[in-house]
Amino acid sequence: MGFFTFPGEQEHRRFNYKPLYYDKEEEERRQKFGKVDGTFEKEKEKGEYVPGSYIRGSLREGNYARRTTVATKAQKIIGMVGLVLLAVVLIYFTKFYSLL
Repeated sequence: MGFFTFPGEQEHRRFNYKPLYYDKEEEERRQKFGKVDGTFEKEKEKGEYVPGSYIRGSLREGNYARRTTVATKAQKIIGMVGLVLLAVVLIYFTKFYSLL
């Protein structure tokens, strides 16, 4: 991929996140009128969602480990029985086809 380049320096790739349901004018209106009636300060105290806040630092906090599920004892037994059955079927196939 990086063998052939066009002359000149190419721009680096960067993450360009554009939220689907974000209306800039509506956000400005909410901030403007929120300062007047006091809801803007309440939202700041409560804490709003900041894009990327769930992603940032998730590896350090160990959130990636919560998504992986540990196989239960029953799942391990089912997997072992399945492998044994597969081995038995393969042995029977080799015995049957060696007679032909």
